Amino acid sequence: MFATSRVNEEESLVALRALKILDTAPEKEFDAIVRVAGTICGTPISLISLIDADRQWFKANVGLPGVPETPREVAFCAHTVLGDAVVVVPDAQLDERFKDNPLVTSSPDIRFYAAAPLVLASGVRVGTLCVIDSQPRSLSEGQRTALSDLASVVVGLLDGRVARQDATQILEDVAIRQFYMNIVVNNLPNMLAYWDRDLNCRFVNQAYQRWFGVKPEEVLGTHVSRLLGPEIYALNKHHMEQALKGIPQQFERIIPNPEGGVRQSMANYVPDIVGGEVFGFLSQVIDVTHLKNVESALRKSQEFLERTGALAGVGGWELDIAASALFWSDAVCRIHGYPPGFQPTLEQALAAYTAASRNAIETAVQAAIESGTDFDLELEITRTDGSIRSVRALGSAEFQDGKPVRLSGAFQDVTERARLVAEISEKSELLRITMQSIGDAVITTDAAGRVTWLNPVAELMTGWLKEEAVNRPLQEIFHIISEQTREPAVNPVAACLEFREVVGLANHTVLISRDGKEYGIEDSAAPIRNNDGEVLGAVMVFHDVSEQRRLSWEMSHRATHDALTGLINRSEFETRLSRALLNVHDTDARHALLFIDLDQFKLVNDACGHAAGDQLLRQVSRLMADLLRERDSIARLGGDEFAIILEYCSAENAMQVAQKICNLMENFRFFHEEKRFRVGASIGLVPIHPAWADIEAIQQAADRCCYAAKEAGRNRVHLWFDSDIAMQDRRSQMQWTSRIEQALDTDGFCLFAQRVASQKPSPTGTSPGIRAEVLLRMKNDDGSLTQPGLFLPAAERFHLASRIDRWVLRHAIDWMRALPSLDLIACLNVNLSGQSVGDREFHGWAKELFAEAGPALCAKLCLEITETAVVTNLSDASIFIRDVQAAMITVALDDFGAGASSFGYLRVLPVDSLKIDGRFIQGVIKDPLDQAAVRCFIDVAKIMGIPTVAEFVEDPDILDRLTEMGIDYAQGFLVHRPELIDALLT
Repeated sequence: MFATSRVNEEESLVALRALKILDTAPEKEFDAIVRVAGTICGTPISLISLIDADRQWFKANVGLPGVPETPREVAFCAHTVLGDAVVVVPDAQLDERFKDNPLVTSSPDIRFYAAAPLVLASGVRVGTLCVIDSQPRSLSEGQRTALSDLASVVVGLLDGRVARQDATQILEDVAIRQFYMNIVVNNLPNMLAYWDRDLNCRFVNQAYQRWFGVKPEEVLGTHVSRLLGPEIYALNKHHMEQALKGIPQQFERIIPNPEGGVRQSMANYVPDIVGGEVFGFLSQVIDVTHLKNVESALRKSQEFLERTGALAGVGGWELDIAASALFWSDAVCRIHGYPPGFQPTLEQALAAYTAASRNAIETAVQAAIESGTDFDLELEITRTDGSIRSVRALGSAEFQDGKPVRLSGAFQDVTERARLVAEISEKSELLRITMQSIGDAVITTDAAGRVTWLNPVAELMTGWLKEEAVNRPLQEIFHIISEQTREPAVNPVAACLEFREVVGLANHTVLISRDGKEYGIEDSAAPIRNNDGEVLGAVMVFHDVSEQRRLSWEMSHRATHDALTGLINRSEFETRLSRALLNVHDTDARHALLFIDLDQFKLVNDACGHAAGDQLLRQVSRLMADLLRERDSIARLGGDEFAIILEYCSAENAMQVAQKICNLMENFRFFHEEKRFRVGASIGLVPIHPAWADIEAIQQAADRCCYAAKEAGRNRVHLWFDSDIAMQDRRSQMQWTSRIEQALDTDGFCLFAQRVASQKPSPTGTSPGIRAEVLLRMKNDDGSLTQPGLFLPAAERFHLASRIDRWVLRHAIDWMRALPSLDLIACLNVNLSGQSVGDREFHGWAKELFAEAGPALCAKLCLEITETAVVTNLSDASIFIRDVQAAMITVALDDFGAGASSFGYLRVLPVDSLKIDGRFIQGVIKDPLDQAAVRCFIDVAKIMGIPTVAEFVEDPDILDRLTEMGIDYAQGFLVHRPELIDALLT
């Protein structure tokens, strides 16, 4: 009769094949067991039979030499394996199941058969331990028990085989993961180090070693301060403390390298947090000084694992429940640290378990006794030497008449495996933290270029999850193009696999994510090789440099462009002008330069503020730029000065462009808070031709032309000619500047004075003192003197007027200090230029000078400010007048009447006297309009309660008429011809 299939037939076959024992060579442990079984049972044949799908195969064989297997359909063991108990067939010829079996009716003439099933810890039945005889017989109870116990030992050996295979597989998996991790980390361009909570180094990669110029043995296990040095450690200490509190850190630092230079780094400290506790932190340092040439340079991380020794042997145990007698095999004794043959009490055995493990084993034993539940536990015991060992305890209960009589099982030392698993878990977690924390994206492929793995950064940048990307071609996941041409870029992994070497990306490569987002990237791809040098695939490491590229472009743009208008700046303009000049020297090309100065810009700035002035500059910039071709260059040189380079443009065409700008500005009006301003443009035009030696000469010519345009009436174009009279005047003025500079440095000026006569009778018996105006002359080498009308225009043009004013004011005050008595002077007038009135630095200097002079001297001093200077610097003039009046100094408004709004300024300027413009004085007799104007000026002054002074009085009739009108003071050649100030009192 054929045996039926096992209940869990398929599962049993899978478990049997997983043992990898079928058709293997004999093993002494199994051979020893069958010999013992045959001896105990007194049978000539003893077998370990494993039931395969269609056969029974003998792992160990005593008594049937040359017979490795039999068909399953005739196997006695195919029946035994169906149950849990020992099967005994006293006489096979009398048993209906076997009497016609060919193994009974012919060789080996089986009459007696007994077997115990082999049931693995997983509950599946894989075979039997059997004994056979050609004579009928039976087994004693002791023999049955021994056979069952020996079967348990066989099962322990089989389960131990699985454990060893598991451990081997774990080691292989770890080795593979270690291999790939080493490849990845060794190709990361960033510096990695792990510091524990005591700031001792656990590992550093090769990039880290190269950065600091150290060897692994010099840094592993040492404190971070020893590597960084006291200064850098002090700078980084706060970040380390924060990281050890669980707070990620990112910061930049400049670090010296061993060669004596310095490098800029970006540091990331990522806390290593497990179960809420910080065990250390991962330090990632990125060298950002070489963004375009990043190469994979990470050292191998330290080995995660060391191979464990052979697993400990498997031992058997048995507990007689009724007698509470416990039996340990020698192997179990060795596991616990006892000598072979030691038999402990039940309490001694339980006492060996740690507290948590004892609770677990007692619960499992109780369940086995009460319900027959088998157990398979991993526990901890304390050996006799005090060491803790991890063990695997398997057990099952044997029942008779429904009552438990015996517990038996196997015991295995799995300490090495537990340690290995724990170490693997720790190292895997460290690997996970490393790969999750690094800022670079990592993709690995197989030898065919198909993706095998992505880290989270790569997932984010490509838009593909790892599960979606695996087994897809890399070019489907990693879509890269040239930033400049927008054409597909060369796949670095394909090149790497083809040439079997490290390959980097071309410059300006862009990664297009799955969702269309673009990243500027830099990367490298390196081949993955096994120990034999065979290429298994490739690893690609890349990172996002979009921000660095944007900052680089922005820095370049800022360096060459004006922040206010967005036009190119002076530096970039001069570079382009040099290029244009070089071009005309090398070719027949002709270009032109326009130098532009805005008219009336300062009026807008003073009246409306700098913000309005900035708005005006931006509007004018856009207007001019819209008139130009794309190839032309327009620059803001500073203030309200602009320049335009018209490439490949004749002088005639350039004149047309310049005139368009003037016409545009003629029609342009600037509006601010209901105020309306007209702003013009004075333009100097210079053709760029080979005759120019350098750009300095061109710029000087353009500047002179611009000034000539201003002097010719503003908002017009002046074209450069070598014979230009205006240019000659300009050069003449420039020559005066050196003489002025020399005179200021060597006291080459001298003070003259001209008296001012009162036209009102003085009270009887009083001596009012002298009134005079200070005048300036320049000393010549031959002893002659130069009139101010020759050099003051140059001083105004080249911004030297304020320095001259300082010289005059200082020397006038020094002269007054030297007087025997200040009573000799009623008032000394000193002229100030418009530049000084609008120069707040001059204001501060003058206030200090007046404070030093004292109120008595200041009360004798009067500052003359022209109406033109007031108009140009109205707000600054108002402030300055009030400040000097607070110092007891009076202020006279000079050249009054020269402007169209003279009376309007009297409303806002608290002046102390008016000096009427000489043009009105000279025509007061012959011209009725001049006479009416002077009379009006005198009347207005009387209403304001301030005196009037008439300039250029050179005729007695004019003086009489002025006196008749009520003028207060007269000044001119009729009254006094100017003379050295020292002669004023003599």
